[in-house]
Amino acid sequence: MGLTLVLATRNQAKAAQLRELMAGLDVELSDGASFTDAPDVDEEGGSHLAIAIGKAVAWSRALSALVVASDGGLSIPALGDGWSSLITRRGTGEDVPDEERAHRLLRRMRDLEGERRACWWTEAVAVARAGELLGAWEANGLEGYIAQDFVPPEGGTNGFWVGGLWVTPDGVRRWALSGEDTERLGDPWMSLREPLRGLIGRVE
Repeated sequence: MGLTLVLATRNQAKAAQLRELMAGLDVELSDGASFTDAPDVDEEGGSHLAIAIGKAVAWSRALSALVVASDGGLSIPALGDGWSSLITRRGTGEDVPDEERAHRLLRRMRDLEGERRACWWTEAVAVARAGELLGAWEANGLEGYIAQDFVPPEGGTNGFWVGGLWVTPDGVRRWALSGEDTERLGDPWMSLREPLRGLIGRVE
Protein backbone atom coordinates (compact mmCIF):
# COMPACT_ATOMS: atom_id res chain seq x y z
CA MET A 1 0.00 0.00 0.00
CA GLY A 2 1.18 3.51 -0.80
CA LEU A 3 0.13 6.78 0.80
CA THR A 4 -2.61 7.27 3.35
CA LEU A 5 -4.83 10.21 2.46
CA VAL A 6 -7.49 11.65 4.78
CA LEU A 7 -10.71 12.94 3.24
CA ALA A 8 -11.35 16.16 5.16
CA THR A 9 -15.14 16.01 5.16
CA ARG A 10 -18.00 14.48 7.11
CA ASN A 11 -20.33 14.85 4.13
CA GLN A 12 -21.02 11.49 2.48
CA ALA A 13 -21.60 12.96 -0.98
CA LYS A 14 -18.30 14.88 -0.92
CA ALA A 15 -16.43 11.85 0.37
CA ALA A 16 -17.85 9.76 -2.48
CA GLN A 17 -16.76 12.34 -5.06
CA LEU A 18 -13.25 12.48 -3.63
CA ARG A 19 -13.03 8.70 -3.58
CA GLU A 20 -14.05 8.62 -7.23
CA LEU A 21 -11.30 11.10 -8.11
CA MET A 22 -8.73 8.89 -6.38
CA ALA A 23 -9.95 5.60 -7.92
CA GLY A 24 -7.07 3.48 -9.21
CA LEU A 25 -4.32 5.33 -7.35
CA ASP A 26 -2.09 3.48 -4.88
CA VAL A 27 -3.60 5.43 -1.99
CA GLU A 28 -5.34 4.29 1.18
CA LEU A 29 -8.25 6.64 1.81
CA SER A 30 -9.31 7.39 5.38
CA ASP A 31 -12.85 8.64 5.99
CA GLY A 32 -12.77 12.02 7.71
CA ALA A 33 -15.90 11.18 9.70
CA SER A 34 -13.89 8.62 11.68
CA PHE A 35 -11.54 11.26 13.14
CA THR A 36 -13.13 12.60 16.32
CA ASP A 37 -10.22 14.97 16.86
CA ALA A 38 -10.52 16.60 13.43
CA PRO A 39 -11.15 20.35 13.72
CA ASP A 40 -14.39 22.15 12.88
CA VAL A 41 -13.22 24.79 10.43
CA ASP A 42 -15.17 28.01 9.95
CA GLU A 43 -16.04 28.17 6.27
CA GLU A 44 -15.04 31.79 5.91
CA GLY A 45 -13.22 33.15 2.88
CA GLY A 46 -13.67 35.07 -0.32
CA SER A 47 -13.75 32.01 -2.57
CA HIS A 48 -14.32 28.28 -2.55
CA LEU A 49 -10.60 27.89 -3.18
CA ALA A 50 -9.74 29.82 -0.01
CA ILE A 51 -12.18 27.74 2.05
CA ALA A 52 -10.84 24.43 0.67
CA ILE A 53 -7.29 25.54 1.45
CA GLY A 54 -8.29 26.51 4.99
CA LYS A 55 -9.86 23.10 5.59
CA ALA A 56 -6.94 21.16 4.15
CA VAL A 57 -4.31 23.07 6.13
CA ALA A 58 -6.25 22.91 9.42
CA TRP A 59 -7.08 19.20 9.18
CA SER A 60 -3.56 18.25 8.08
CA ARG A 61 -2.01 20.22 10.93
CA ALA A 62 -4.38 18.77 13.54
CA LEU A 63 -3.99 15.18 12.33
CA SER A 64 -0.33 15.39 11.21
CA ALA A 65 -1.49 13.76 7.99
CA LEU A 66 -1.79 14.11 4.23
CA VAL A 67 -5.26 15.56 3.64
CA VAL A 68 -7.50 16.48 0.71
CA ALA A 69 -10.35 18.94 1.28
CA SER A 70 -13.00 20.40 -0.98
CA ASP A 71 -15.53 23.19 -1.03
CA GLY A 72 -18.20 23.95 -3.57
CA GLY A 73 -21.39 25.83 -4.15
CA LEU A 74 -24.21 26.79 -6.46
CA SER A 75 -24.33 30.18 -8.19
CA ILE A 76 -27.78 31.61 -9.01
CA PRO A 77 -27.22 35.06 -10.56
CA ALA A 78 -30.90 36.07 -10.56
CA LEU A 79 -30.99 36.05 -6.76
CA GLY A 80 -28.33 38.75 -6.64
CA ASP A 81 -27.07 39.68 -3.19
CA GLY A 82 -29.70 37.40 -1.69
CA TRP A 83 -27.66 34.32 -2.54
CA SER A 84 -23.99 33.33 -2.45
CA SER A 85 -22.48 30.09 -3.67
CA LEU A 86 -20.17 30.30 -0.64
CA ILE A 87 -23.05 29.50 1.70
CA THR A 88 -25.06 27.10 -0.45
CA ARG A 89 -25.73 24.82 2.50
CA ARG A 90 -26.07 27.45 5.23
CA GLY A 91 -28.05 29.82 3.00
CA THR A 92 -31.19 27.73 3.40
CA GLY A 93 -30.77 26.73 7.03
CA GLU A 94 -28.10 25.22 9.23
CA ASP A 95 -29.89 22.33 10.92
CA VAL A 96 -32.73 21.32 8.63
CA PRO A 97 -33.18 18.23 6.41
CA ASP A 98 -31.98 18.41 2.82
CA GLU A 99 -35.56 18.32 1.53
CA GLU A 100 -36.43 21.40 3.57
CA ARG A 101 -33.35 23.20 2.26
CA ALA A 102 -34.48 22.50 -1.30
CA HIS A 103 -38.04 23.66 -0.69
CA ARG A 104 -36.86 26.87 0.97
CA LEU A 105 -34.79 27.70 -2.12
CA LEU A 106 -37.72 26.87 -4.41
CA ARG A 107 -39.93 29.26 -2.46
CA ARG A 108 -37.37 32.02 -2.88
CA MET A 109 -37.34 31.40 -6.64
CA ARG A 110 -41.08 30.93 -7.17
CA ASP A 111 -41.43 34.11 -9.23
CA LEU A 112 -38.43 33.41 -11.47
CA GLU A 113 -38.92 31.86 -14.89
CA GLY A 114 -36.81 30.76 -17.85
CA GLU A 115 -33.26 32.07 -17.97
CA ARG A 116 -33.71 33.65 -14.56
CA ARG A 117 -33.47 30.14 -13.11
CA ALA A 118 -30.02 29.62 -14.65
CA CYS A 119 -27.26 28.36 -12.36
CA TRP A 120 -23.84 26.69 -12.31
CA TRP A 121 -21.59 24.88 -9.85
CA THR A 122 -18.14 25.79 -8.54
CA GLU A 123 -15.86 23.26 -6.86
CA ALA A 124 -12.41 23.57 -5.31
CA VAL A 125 -9.99 21.03 -3.87
CA ALA A 126 -6.81 21.45 -1.84
CA VAL A 127 -4.12 19.09 -0.59
CA ALA A 128 -1.98 19.73 2.49
CA ARG A 129 0.37 17.73 4.70
CA ALA A 130 1.16 18.54 8.33
CA GLY A 131 -0.04 22.12 7.91
CA GLU A 132 1.72 22.78 4.60
CA LEU A 133 -0.32 23.44 1.45
CA LEU A 134 0.84 21.26 -1.46
CA GLY A 135 -1.65 22.32 -4.13
CA ALA A 136 -5.14 23.73 -4.77
CA TRP A 137 -7.45 24.23 -7.75
CA GLU A 138 -10.91 25.60 -8.54
CA ALA A 139 -13.24 24.98 -11.48
CA ASN A 140 -16.69 26.09 -12.71
CA GLY A 141 -19.15 24.09 -14.75
CA LEU A 142 -22.46 22.27 -15.00
CA GLU A 143 -24.40 25.24 -16.34
CA GLY A 144 -28.07 24.40 -16.00
CA TYR A 145 -31.29 25.49 -14.31
CA ILE A 146 -33.14 25.21 -11.02
CA ALA A 147 -36.22 23.05 -11.60
CA GLN A 148 -39.67 23.94 -10.37
CA ASP A 149 -39.68 20.97 -8.01
CA PHE A 150 -37.35 18.84 -5.90
CA VAL A 151 -36.77 15.23 -7.01
CA PRO A 152 -33.96 13.49 -5.10
CA PRO A 153 -32.50 10.14 -6.19
CA GLU A 154 -34.10 7.00 -4.78
CA GLY A 155 -31.13 6.39 -2.49
CA GLY A 156 -31.41 9.83 -0.88
CA THR A 157 -29.31 12.96 -1.16
CA ASN A 158 -26.43 11.88 1.12
CA GLY A 159 -25.83 15.55 1.82
CA PHE A 160 -25.97 16.77 -1.80
CA TRP A 161 -29.50 18.14 -2.03
CA VAL A 162 -28.73 20.43 -5.00
CA GLY A 163 -28.67 17.38 -7.27
CA GLY A 164 -32.44 17.07 -6.84
CA LEU A 165 -32.99 20.64 -8.06
CA TRP A 166 -30.41 21.14 -10.82
CA VAL A 167 -31.57 20.17 -14.33
CA THR A 168 -30.26 20.36 -17.88
CA PRO A 169 -32.21 22.50 -20.40
CA ASP A 170 -34.23 19.39 -21.29
CA GLY A 171 -35.02 18.56 -17.67
CA VAL A 172 -32.50 15.85 -16.68
CA ARG A 173 -31.58 15.92 -12.98
CA ARG A 174 -27.96 16.08 -11.88
CA TRP A 175 -28.11 12.64 -10.31
CA ALA A 176 -29.44 11.10 -13.53
CA LEU A 177 -26.60 12.28 -15.77
CA SER A 178 -24.30 9.71 -17.35
CA GLY A 179 -20.54 10.07 -17.28
CA GLU A 180 -20.63 11.33 -20.87
CA ASP A 181 -23.27 13.90 -19.94
CA THR A 182 -21.27 15.28 -17.04
CA GLU A 183 -18.15 15.52 -19.17
CA ARG A 184 -20.05 17.32 -21.93
CA LEU A 185 -21.54 19.79 -19.44
CA GLY A 186 -18.17 20.48 -17.83
CA ASP A 187 -18.52 18.88 -14.40
CA PRO A 188 -16.01 20.75 -12.19
CA TRP A 189 -15.03 17.49 -10.47
CA MET A 190 -13.79 16.15 -13.81
CA SER A 191 -11.78 19.31 -14.40
CA LEU A 192 -10.11 18.88 -11.02
CA ARG A 193 -9.37 15.19 -11.49
CA GLU A 194 -6.16 15.45 -13.51
CA PRO A 195 -4.28 18.07 -11.43
CA LEU A 196 -5.30 16.43 -8.17
CA ARG A 197 -4.26 12.94 -9.24
CA GLY A 198 -1.04 14.31 -10.70
CA LEU A 199 -0.09 15.89 -7.40
CA ILE A 200 -0.95 12.81 -5.33
CA GLY A 201 1.10 10.70 -7.71
CA ARG A 202 4.15 12.87 -7.01
CA VAL A 203 3.87 12.94 -3.22
CA GLU A 204 6.44 10.77 -1.47
